[in-house]
Amino acid sequence: MAAGARDREGPLYLQIADRLREDIAALGEGARIPSEPQLARDWGVSRFTVAKAVEQLVDEGLITRRQGSGSFVAAAPLRRQPGYLLSFTEAVEAAGHTATHQLLAFEEASWQPDLPYPENAALIHLDRLRLVDGKAVARHRSVISAELARLTGLTREVASLPSFSLYRFFEEHSFSVRSATERLVARAAAPEDRKLLNLGGDAVVVAVTRHSFAADGTLLDAVDAIYDARRYSYEATLVRQPRNNGSNTETHNENQFDGARGHDGPRLGPWHG
Repeated sequence: MAAGARDREGPLYLQIADRLREDIAALGEGARIPSEPQLARDWGVSRFTVAKAVEQLVDEGLITRRQGSGSFVAAAPLRRQPGYLLSFTEAVEAAGHTATHQLLAFEEASWQPDLPYPENAALIHLDRLRLVDGKAVARHRSVISAELARLTGLTREVASLPSFSLYRFFEEHSFSVRSATERLVARAAAPEDRKLLNLGGDAVVVAVTRHSFAADGTLLDAVDAIYDARRYSYEATLVRQPRNNGSNTETHNENQFDGARGHDGPRLGPWHG
């Protein structure tokens, strides 16, 4: 494992991390990596140096530690194919995992200037902790029209079901989601979100604001979602357009959820750790 590592540039622990990154790429999900003492012997370095290298990959979401068991290759992330919109539940299920949620709130919501609803609209706040295989990875705060909830029969009892999916529920009641606009920013995790997602004090989250629409343009959902940044990344395919009248334009594909098909796009995962 150590061959060629010291020929690379940079601190030794990053050289080891680079080689480990290459090695685990060839292993399957859940494969156990050698212990830190074994890696230290293989590399001829201190265990402290090896621990820094492993921690680097833990921070990147490539390795997960299990107390008393060792370190393992984390699950492959989900991908979101450009232009293809899936719900959180559909994306997780497509990758062979189980999506559930815990209902944190189902209550009347006050109108705010940043909400895409009329000022006099009656609104409902739907706050959910999203889990993958029982592990909390995201928080979704949705605001929907109270009239839409009435028409579809959406109640606290319905939303409390662990397998509830908002998009799927809408489709079952003739309100299929056809398109969405989305904005992503990275920021420090709020104290409440750190607690819910079991994050460290200096954790960073990806905040996603999405507005979802039916085919006729009806706004179905305005959601502010928080994702553990270790399990969410964004990749876009950029296309350079030919010059036209002296202008030079670059465009990118709008990316939505897809279930691990190998395309560029935002990715969710790994789920272990």
